[in-house]
Amino acid sequence: MYSESHKNRSVLTMLSVACMLLVAGSGVRAQQAGASLKAPEVAVPAPVARAYSLEDLLALALRENLALKSARAQAAGGQAGVATARAYPNPEVEILGSSARPRAPGSVGGGGSTVSVTQRIENPALRRARADAATVVAQTAEINVRVVESGVFAEIKERFFETMKRAEELDAAREDLRLTEQIRDRIRVRTRSGEGARFDLYRADVEVSLAAKQAERAVTHVDEARARLTQAVGTNLTDNFTLAGDFYRKTPRADYHALRNAVLMANPEIKRALSELGRAEKQVDVERAQALPVVAVRISRDDEPDMRTTRAGVVVSLPLWDRRRGPIDEARAQAIKSRTDADLRRFVLVQAFEAGWQQYQAALKSVQALEGGIVDQARTVVDIAEAAYRFGERGILEYLDARRQFRA
Repeated sequence: MYSESHKNRSVLTMLSVACMLLVAGSGVRAQQAGASLKAPEVAVPAPVARAYSLEDLLALALRENLALKSARAQAAGGQAGVATARAYPNPEVEILGSSARPRAPGSVGGGGSTVSVTQRIENPALRRARADAATVVAQTAEINVRVVESGVFAEIKERFFETMKRAEELDAAREDLRLTEQIRDRIRVRTRSGEGARFDLYRADVEVSLAAKQAERAVTHVDEARARLTQAVGTNLTDNFTLAGDFYRKTPRADYHALRNAVLMANPEIKRALSELGRAEKQVDVERAQALPVVAVRISRDDEPDMRTTRAGVVVSLPLWDRRRGPIDEARAQAIKSRTDADLRRFVLVQAFEAGWQQYQAALKSVQALEGGIVDQARTVVDIAEAAYRFGERGILEYLDARRQFRA
């Protein structure tokens, strides 16, 4: 009986194994069939990170920046305004039809027509003043392109080095986090072995949390700097772009007098202000010339049923009531305002240069002080504090304070 039951259990076991093999085989065949019907997957290459140098970004802004495109379009409109100012006035042609009915015996009736041509003779002084004003407007638009270009380039350079600085801060924060975690791990080992106090481990955990928060904040600063750099360039950069540049290059020296003279003599904003002053003064000449009489030559021919009459004469517009006092005074006031704006712009730029020069001097002294040994001294203090803590001569607080000073 035992052999029968054992035999039955063996048969059932073999049947169950066979069923499992059949199910597994059908599943494999189904997977193979599904795989054969499934469309082949195309490997999508990951976007390549492009490294932009400062020169690459400036060249890209020259081609794609929308503010520069708008300024160039305005300059093209200024050149078109010169052509408009130099154009001659068009003649005026007048054609009239008439119908005559005789009212007395012997009169001739019928249809007639009148054709007249009027050509305004422009005052040479007005034409010259208008052309000169349009030329100054075109020159102002060209200078405005230089102003916009200078502003875009300055912002790109500032954002470029700010992004590099934020990237260096991120690397430093990550390195500080890594070292702080190593310190925490060593303190944990000493605490578990009974060589260190649990208070030291608590302080180390706090320092790790602070370093991690600093690293997260550095990541946010990098993203903000990259977004501002993209905005300054004026076109979309690749999502994972990098910057190619030497962050630790030697700080260039600057000549105070040469830079100040460049601000006063070659600054495009001052040139634009002076060009605006010239345009306002030319507009005064235009308004004065428009107060002079306007002369036009008129020729007409009348065709009547019984005769043809030709007339020629001169039409003169006399400035009796409107002598353009208002527009002339308005142009003079605008010229005074433009002169004041030019002086104010020169004063503001000089003061901004002085403030920028003082900031440059302060930053240069800070860099020289850091390069002169402060960083090395702080690193030495950290090494001494770490050795003293390792040998039990100093506590964790002294060591963490030394690390904090070095981080600052």
